[in-house]
Amino acid sequence: MTSEFSRTLPVAQIGMSETSRSIEATPEECALIAERLGLQSLISFSATFRISRQAGGDEYLAQGRLHARAERTCVVSLDTFTEPADLTFTIRFVTEEASEDEALEAPYDYEEGPDEVVYENDMLDLGEAAVQEYALALNPYPRKPGARLEKVSEENLNPFAVLKNLSQPN
Repeated sequence: MTSEFSRTLPVAQIGMSETSRSIEATPEECALIAERLGLQSLISFSATFRISRQAGGDEYLAQGRLHARAERTCVVSLDTFTEPADLTFTIRFVTEEASEDEALEAPYDYEEGPDEVVYENDMLDLGEAAVQEYALALNPYPRKPGARLEKVSEENLNPFAVLKNLSQPN
């Protein structure tokens, strides 16, 4: 699968100390991410990472911050509004073998920890990881600030209220 927003980092470029990277999506990539995530549009998308090698050498811990601005549709008013996102995240990049080994060792251990992303061919895909983190953080029911549901009167709650009005002669 090819990612809409791929920003790879070869693990060979990660030294023994922390490595930092910043990534930003082009307008074309924003349009593709928006389509994938079901957004009206994605105005901007960027992330910064601090990546460090973990003990053992095949695992990498990335701490990041993501900034995005998306056009969303309010579930209450159906108005379009701009929804900003500013979130921090932690990701653990692991090989597929390490991920499978952990699943076998503790199949029912649901302890909270950093999100886990499998990497292949000695390349971490920071762009795809950032998109996944954003997808997890998106509100499934976006609400425009200040949007309120209309107050429903007691009469409107009764399904027979409409019939009552119909039966009265003019």
